[in-house]
Amino acid sequence: MKLKTRPLYLDKLLAAKDNGLIKVITGMRRCGKSSLLKLLGQRLVSAGVPSDHILTINLESFEFASFDRMQLHDHIAGLMQDDDRYYLLLDEVQLIDGWERVVNALQVDANVDIYLTGSNAHLPSRQLGTLLSGRYVEIRVFPLSFAEFLRYTGELDRNTAFERYMRYGGLPPVVDQGTNQELAYTVLSGIYDTVLVRDISQYLQIRNPMVFNDVARYLADTAGSPVSISRIEHRLKSARRSATNDTIERYISGLLDAFLFHQARRINVKDGDHLQGLSKYYPADPGIRNTLVSYHQGDIGPLLELIVHNELKTRGYDVQVGRMDNLEIDFVADRISADMTDERLFIQVSATIMDASTRDREFEPLRRLHNASGRRMILTLDTFGLGSVDGIDVVNALDWLTHSE
Repeated sequence: MKLKTRPLYLDKLLAAKDNGLIKVITGMRRCGKSSLLKLLGQRLVSAGVPSDHILTINLESFEFASFDRMQLHDHIAGLMQDDDRYYLLLDEVQLIDGWERVVNALQVDANVDIYLTGSNAHLPSRQLGTLLSGRYVEIRVFPLSFAEFLRYTGELDRNTAFERYMRYGGLPPVVDQGTNQELAYTVLSGIYDTVLVRDISQYLQIRNPMVFNDVARYLADTAGSPVSISRIEHRLKSARRSATNDTIERYISGLLDAFLFHQARRINVKDGDHLQGLSKYYPADPGIRNTLVSYHQGDIGPLLELIVHNELKTRGYDVQVGRMDNLEIDFVADRISADMTDERLFIQVSATIMDASTRDREFEPLRRLHNASGRRMILTLDTFGLGSVDGIDVVNALDWLTHSE
């Protein structure tokens, strides 16, 4: 099957080419990291790099099943036949104990530009600085955004495409199944089970997978709502599956490290202070959410909020939940723009605001911001009543999702 390009991430890799740092590609399993490495190899060849100076090694191959770190180092060093520049594309590094010693040694001793991927539970972002002695840049890859989904599938009807996207999500191997629901959910279940068994369970040494799954399902079911650890504990007790707060927090940490979920912390909008506890958790992909808790037509509102959250993450925003007095703002999103200026968005998400009471509820916290710096927006699936009202932009969500800003 011909690889489908993903310019957002390929351009980031090419921009970091030969910058003296190790490029670490992270993201949830099956989001396209290995394909991105292959696309990079193709682009290097088309840019004139000799093919024998592009060393592509997938450590899942049986060829490397018995390798230790010394054998891996000697194998790679043996492929470098001269002093010219080489490009090492190393996939699934976690399969070699001590892989970081190999990578650090090559970075110091050889004329090589290194790109690598690995299982995220075994390669958590917070440990990369220690493992790679600070000599790295992380390129985060997400499942297909809705705009990418449209290009990937060639679907011309946005509404039809969005219905499919809400159901099955944007993981490439799932999208490749088309509209076959049975195949789509079979692939999704396989991805989740693989992350649980091969990544999280081994890393965290989970003794009771049923409790872990209950925690994951609870987070998926309450996506968009504040999460209390003690409430999860009580729910597990009522199902006669007890777990301590520490165990539940460890399981949630594992889900975050594997990029199956994202955490949105609460922030006091007035003073910028972070608030303790009651964070929100969003599945990294709608399809993963619907694998854990079945999809229903009435889920459009929560799924739209999840998709907007993940789109903000894809666009490079730091996403938090805003609190102001007794009101909540769905998302307070911050990033540094290309011109190095700070950019802030205040976003409310609602499937529809045609009802007067819903409209007032969504507008009220944004009106309270007064002169706060940042763009105020309401994203909705409505196609009527759009435009600017009292400095608040009412925007169709599909328009926003398909037009990068």
